Amino acid sequence: METQKPNDEFLKKLDEIIEKTCIQGQLMIIATKQHGKSNATMWLLRRLMQTKSHEEQKQMMIIFDTVLNWRFKFDKVPYVDYESVRNIPMVQDLIVDIGDVDSNQTRNSIGEIVMNDFIHKRELKKQLNGDVPFQNIYLIEEIQNVLGTYAMNGAMGRFWLKMVSECANYGQVIIGLGQRLADISTKVIERSRYFLIGATEGDNDLKKIGRMVNSKELVQTISRLERGEFIFIDKKEKQFATMIAFPKFVNTEKPYPFTESLQQGGYVKRIFLGT
Repeated sequence: METQKPNDEFLKKLDEIIEKTCIQGQLMIIATKQHGKSNATMWLLRRLMQTKSHEEQKQMMIIFDTVLNWRFKFDKVPYVDYESVRNIPMVQDLIVDIGDVDSNQTRNSIGEIVMNDFIHKRELKKQLNGDVPFQNIYLIEEIQNVLGTYAMNGAMGRFWLKMVSECANYGQVIIGLGQRLADISTKVIERSRYFLIGATEGDNDLKKIGRMVNSKELVQTISRLERGEFIFIDKKEKQFATMIAFPKFVNTEKPYPFTESLQQGGYVKRIFLGT
């Protein structure tokens, strides 16, 4: 099956979303089941991998897949099972399958990886007189399991709050996929400027969205969205929102397993022990 060729206007909008997200540090993609959240995100990340910054290796990307979709449907990117590797390979782009059945362990597993990067980037910034040499971009499927309503409690929760507050200063970007805004911590939503909103159910979520931009018309539009249609919202530009229809994503080459689980020269990994 051939990949559909997107038009220039569609690609230009993807470029705009990517650029804004990489500057501000966060993008939340919200829609009900089977509306096409992963499909839309695959288009975004494919386009990101075609940018000049990515080609110049100024961006590293980790896709945290808790639903076992990306290794089968995305483009040619290596993947690993987190529970079967001792360290995360130092490659530019990587799919990390997180197979934990407990949401707290999912949060801790992803948190360990992001925390290591956070500490490393702080040290790099010190060494380079305030410069950040590259960006870390994280895609988190079912982000409510990591940054949910009660996820900011405890030591790991306090790290995540620090992360979402300061990530842009260290060139770290979070793209989160979730089914309901109400299931994601308010502390995260309040610190996010950009949203891709698809079909949404539940009065609570619709009211939250309406309050973002003070628009009943937007809520009515969202309630009528078809599968694959999303509204891009910039909370600081309340006059306009943009509808984007994402075609079916078809991969060009399949992801492949990363086989070198241990790298030469050893490695260092911080292991989270808190609760």
